[in-house]
Amino acid sequence: MKAQTFIIILLLLLGPAHSLKAQLSPGPLSEPHAHLSGMLKCLSCHSWGDRDLSPKCLDCHAPIQIRIAADSGFHGQLTDTNCVICHSDHVGREFKMIHWDPGKDEFDHSRAGFELDGEHLKLQCETCHTREYIKADDILEYAGSVTVTDVMETTFLGLGSACVDCHADVHHEEFADQTCQECHSTRSWVEVRETFDHTERTKFPLKAAHAEVACKKCHTSSQTPVKDFQVQRFGGLKFELCTDCHTDEHQGSFGTDCLECHTESSFKISDRSGAFDHNKTRYRLLGEHQNVPCNDCHTAKGQFELTQTFDQCSDCHTDHHQGAFSRSDRDLSCDQCHSSTGFFPPLYGVDEHSKSNFPLEGAHLAQPCVFCHKQGDEAVYQWESTRCEICHENSHGSQFSEYLEFGAGCEECHRSSDWVDLVFDHQNSSFPLTGAHLKTGCSACHKPQDDIIQYEGLATSCSNCHKDAHATQFAAQDCQVCHETTSWKIPEFDHQTSTEFPLDGQHAELSCGQCHKFESTINTIRFSPIAHRCQDCHGFGDSQ
Repeated sequence: MKAQTFIIILLLLLGPAHSLKAQLSPGPLSEPHAHLSGMLKCLSCHSWGDRDLSPKCLDCHAPIQIRIAADSGFHGQLTDTNCVICHSDHVGREFKMIHWDPGKDEFDHSRAGFELDGEHLKLQCETCHTREYIKADDILEYAGSVTVTDVMETTFLGLGSACVDCHADVHHEEFADQTCQECHSTRSWVEVRETFDHTERTKFPLKAAHAEVACKKCHTSSQTPVKDFQVQRFGGLKFELCTDCHTDEHQGSFGTDCLECHTESSFKISDRSGAFDHNKTRYRLLGEHQNVPCNDCHTAKGQFELTQTFDQCSDCHTDHHQGAFSRSDRDLSCDQCHSSTGFFPPLYGVDEHSKSNFPLEGAHLAQPCVFCHKQGDEAVYQWESTRCEICHENSHGSQFSEYLEFGAGCEECHRSSDWVDLVFDHQNSSFPLTGAHLKTGCSACHKPQDDIIQYEGLATSCSNCHKDAHATQFAAQDCQVCHETTSWKIPEFDHQTSTEFPLDGQHAELSCGQCHKFESTINTIRFSPIAHRCQDCHGFGDSQ
């Protein structure tokens, strides 16, 4: 110290103060070293005859000396440990004492012993190099001993390389015996959901349908949230029995070994021959029952229990006949008409129908059952009456109501083979058919009135159907006096008895038209009245 004081005094004597200051200090020290300013403190950092300041730098910056000695971190990998290569001073109070080569953003982080990859590459330095992540004891101790600057705010040292040194353990030490890299990567924390090998790394290999199930479907319990992050609890699940995860819909009816009936491919039994053999139960599946989904019959909890009843079809099927065939004198089983091969067509056929109170005959044989046994949306199998008008519309209106009231039915005239194949005998009516009437179609006389063909109450006189060709000359007489139904032409008119002018002599040889001539006033042949004096037809010469 005496030598140092002596040299300084000597320098002060040899030259001006401002010139001496310029030679001893090239510029102000940076803020962290500002407390070392002044000519009496130069040798705190500098040594006589040596430009390498490293020894004295390391005397102060002990954490760096420790890392160089241990060959760890960035400083431990340097071949030239001269501090001034990267750290210089005397450039001003605001000067940052780190020289980045290349720049800070291009720094090769692998040189610090921690290579950045994945999502780490996108981070700013200050995101990780912050006081809350500094855990090294020597840095914490050093920062506590330095009062001239905030070491924790500026240092890049002291960070750990384990994930939990920066990232919160959202699993709450559930995987304390493992490293995060065993499941996660720096590319994405959730990538593990797709890449985790459940077969190799757990005691429960995921097979078939289990391999398609999302993690949270089984891992339903959640850990306590850490800030905005929360994950499922993955350990401690029971999986020895299917019922550890799945509800036993059978409520213990079939024991605990679900694989006797189900597979991991699907809990729904789609192949009974390969999964569950229903024929080993008390109810064999036959016919259409083999194609019925299980839950169509087993519709509720407990429906698989052995106490379930199935003696009657009505245990499962709705009685669409609404009790029509429930009689005390017969078997109530539906298989008298139906079978398991299909409810349609029914086994109840023509022979069975012939034993009912309505045997099927004629056109009825060709009709589908629903034509008669369905009215609107309702199925009907019982009728108070089987009369035709129950099913068929009465096209005759009220014409035959009187007969229907006294028990006569449509079958008095119609046949079941064909409604137009009539059995009506006109000869038993009030107007027996004779002659040409026998060849005349019904519609020639029976015509519609108000859309109803008239059969009852028709007049029987000839003039009701035939035009009066004689212009009322014989209005007081019946047509049958002269005409017959065989032909309208008069076969033999007896002039002797039917008129007041008997034909005799030469009159008997005359043709009708010689006396009965066309008369324009009546637009027809005049028959009656007619003059029958001689002079009415004969002339006797000049009356003078």
